[in-house]
Amino acid sequence: MKKFLLSCLVMLSVALNAQINLGTGSTDVGVAPISSYYGYSYVQQIFPKQEINANAAGNITGLTFYLDPNMSLTNSSDWVVYLGLTTKSSFTSDTDWIPVSQLTQVYAGTITNANGVVTITFPTPFPYNNVDNLVIAAEENSAGYDDNGDEVMYVYPSAPKSTLYYRSDITNPSPSSPPQGTLEGYKSVVTINGLTESAIPACPLITYPTNNATFVPLLPAITWNAISGATGYKVSIGTTPGGTDVVNQQSVTTNSFTPSTALNNNTTYYLRVVSVAAAGESSGCSEITFKSVPPLPSNDDCAGATTLTVNPDLNCGTVTAGYTLGATDSGLIPDPCYGNPDDDVWYKFVATATSHKISLMDITSVGTIDDDDTYFQVFSGACGTLSSILCSDDVSSLVTGLTVGDTYYVRVYSYSDTGSNQSFNICVGTVPPPPVNDECSGALSASTFPYTYVQSDGGGATNNGGFVTACSNSMNDGTWFTFVGDGGVFDITATMPAGSDFDSQIGVYSGTCGSLSCVDTVDDTGSGETETISIPTVLGTTYYVNIGNYSGFTDDMEGTFTITIVKNTLGTSEVAGNKNGIKVYPNPFTDVLNISDIAKVKSISVSDISGRLVKTIDNPVSVLHLTDIQSGLYLVTLNMKDGSKQTIKAIKK
Repeated sequence: MKKFLLSCLVMLSVALNAQINLGTGSTDVGVAPISSYYGYSYVQQIFPKQEINANAAGNITGLTFYLDPNMSLTNSSDWVVYLGLTTKSSFTSDTDWIPVSQLTQVYAGTITNANGVVTITFPTPFPYNNVDNLVIAAEENSAGYDDNGDEVMYVYPSAPKSTLYYRSDITNPSPSSPPQGTLEGYKSVVTINGLTESAIPACPLITYPTNNATFVPLLPAITWNAISGATGYKVSIGTTPGGTDVVNQQSVTTNSFTPSTALNNNTTYYLRVVSVAAAGESSGCSEITFKSVPPLPSNDDCAGATTLTVNPDLNCGTVTAGYTLGATDSGLIPDPCYGNPDDDVWYKFVATATSHKISLMDITSVGTIDDDDTYFQVFSGACGTLSSILCSDDVSSLVTGLTVGDTYYVRVYSYSDTGSNQSFNICVGTVPPPPVNDECSGALSASTFPYTYVQSDGGGATNNGGFVTACSNSMNDGTWFTFVGDGGVFDITATMPAGSDFDSQIGVYSGTCGSLSCVDTVDDTGSGETETISIPTVLGTTYYVNIGNYSGFTDDMEGTFTITIVKNTLGTSEVAGNKNGIKVYPNPFTDVLNISDIAKVKSISVSDISGRLVKTIDNPVSVLHLTDIQSGLYLVTLNMKDGSKQTIKAIKK
């Protein structure tokens, strides 16, 4: 009897101690596992198998999350939690959500914050195979938020793109079709209950420098995550993969280390950290590489200005790399420009045209302050007798009134004070002649679909017709295209090349070039991003498409883009239905869309044709009021109560 009792006590002790703690000790805050500072959120996190470091496969019985005991979750307590397995170690983009079909719902209900501890016990344990990486996803469905001044959930530094989240005060995201989110290099401080940690400690995750980092100081403060069960760590640094010629398994007891001897400038290093415990050292730990800061800039003064290649177009085929780190003040006050040129670097070019576009690209903060605000100034004359001809706080600007064959100087500096430095690529481009479709009367005709045209000379477009004001949201007169409607829907997309600063708008018009009537216009995204619009057409009507800069007040420069016009299969006479016999009508609709059998529908999400979620309706009624969305083609997704879903195309007139 005593032996049996002792055995039960041992088993109970093991069960109570079956937990793995990740990120313990961190009091940083972030959006994981939920956002408490916004009304709604959906968050996915990836925890690698190596980081979990379980001694065997087992059942996860619950999770525990942490926050400051003085903070509130009163209005952020309606949680749904999912777990899943994945081979991914990180997210690849801000839309790379793991499908909810690959996850298992393990909890839904109201959580309790017990003095900064949120413990969730699963009704049914989740089996973890100790082979794949673990996905923890959570949605928070309370309409309100907790005004603690910021997010409150404790997080710890992790690998880049470990967490993907969406938060909003208005839109409650559906896990079945989450909107574009935000990537973060942190994860929740969490206790995974039910798994037993391996006696051999996990490999540390190096948090500084990150893998492939550049401009790392010569005496870097190397840091990594504290590992549960580790009594110490060993650090190795070499100049070759696996090398230890700089630091050879240096033992440390904390989770940080600074070399005793400065590293060399502009040198690639390889770094590995392993955990140490009584049972042994972690094995298979990844090695990262980084590059130390380059020497002081050779173009620190005007006399040492670096010569730039002038590109024959605006596509920046040739760029010159530069940086302000280590540069000193040239002593030339910026007047009439602004900012603090205490770290200015110098460039020069010979004009091949009367105007050139100067662009700073791939700007990265490399100073002690996280700041990527650069400034540049253009001069005529010679060193010692310079005259300012352009000031630019924008990353690119057009400098005009140049004399072909003359030399011009450009100085680049960080706008802010000490500690703010950047690396960048600088480009000098040449404005092309006006394109053949610069005017509405010269619009290129799209007659075969899908239609695609690369407007490589878009930067030469002029605002010759003045601002296009037929729609209430006016725009620049850019380049023109035309097509004839057939009663169906046409999707029009403008896509910019990588690194573009062209902030486009699409305008679609009927009528004639001398008397345009607004059909629709779109300006939903920023510089270099794709714009898409869907146009329900009338059979035989001629439409004109203008791709120009978004501004209706200043004549800003256009850029290279690709236009695509695609015919949709959904005509204006169609009434859409699905396999459940549910009809969505009328289609097209004006402001109201009807659902024939709403009793079968749990929720409805409405997305534009690019997949961007614009509206979510929980507990819908049979009449949907959609006055708050713009005209165009939409995807209406019916999330059924039986777990299925159906997506229907619907046109708002």
